[in-house]
Amino acid sequence: MEKAYKMNLKIADFFIGTFAGSLVALVVYLVLSTQPNMLIAMVLGGLIGMVLVMPLTILLMPFVGAFEVMIPLGIIGMGVGMTTGMLSAIPAISGYAVIAWGDLAGFTVAMLIYFSNKHLINQ
Repeated sequence: MEKAYKMNLKIADFFIGTFAGSLVALVVYLVLSTQPNMLIAMVLGGLIGMVLVMPLTILLMPFVGAFEVMIPLGIIGMGVGMTTGMLSAIPAISGYAVIAWGDLAGFTVAMLIYFSNKHLINQ
């Protein structure tokens, strides 16, 4: 029974990463879609992403664990926020493409952390 519970939490990490990536991408795109300067949009996107994942981190820590939430969401908040800020400064880009980028980046970060943890445990 305990093994099945741990497997569900491992699967939840991927959903949390994907959800956080899309949430950060959506909010940054909505806030900065009219920003003409890509450098300012990148800095503001990183700040918005970090501020946005902080309450999500605090909410999820009791359920999933601090390590499983803080590191991925910190990377997702900063990385997706910065890249989405730069993408949203491009006038012809679609909001759907930006959110898809956030989904992909969040899932990739969760996958990289999962496999690096698995590699470290097996050593």
